[in-house]
Amino acid sequence: MNWGHGIAIFFTCFVAFMIFMVVKSFQQNIDLVTDNYYEQELKFQQQIDKINNDKGLETPVAVKFKSNTVNITFPALPGIEGNIHIFRPSDSMFDLEKTIELDENFHQSIPVDNLPAGFYRVKINWQAQGMEYYTEETLNFR
Repeated sequence: MNWGHGIAIFFTCFVAFMIFMVVKSFQQNIDLVTDNYYEQELKFQQQIDKINNDKGLETPVAVKFKSNTVNITFPALPGIEGNIHIFRPSDSMFDLEKTIELDENFHQSIPVDNLPAGFYRVKINWQAQGMEYYTEETLNFR
């Protein structure tokens, strides 16, 4: 074996490694936070206003996770409507979206026993009395 064979083996291994990395990169699933990223970026000031409205509430929205259920309690405001998005940053297959359907105590329970354990964000986009609000909480399902 001479130095020419060594160089050929080195370059062959390098090319094989590069081909392996290209194949693995094409198999990787890349989920964006949202499909229409640029449209949402343009509306970001509206989102900031909703967050400030939420922070100004006397009684904030409470989000808790207990026994495979997400429990959300809203302040006692008439005419609450909107949607709840349970968002998993690592895999959009496990996202869950619900409309707000409150009981008489301004409470909503969402069963999440079909979702795997992990890190989630609960994003609540809602309005009441002509004001728009946005609440976001992070939860770890176990």
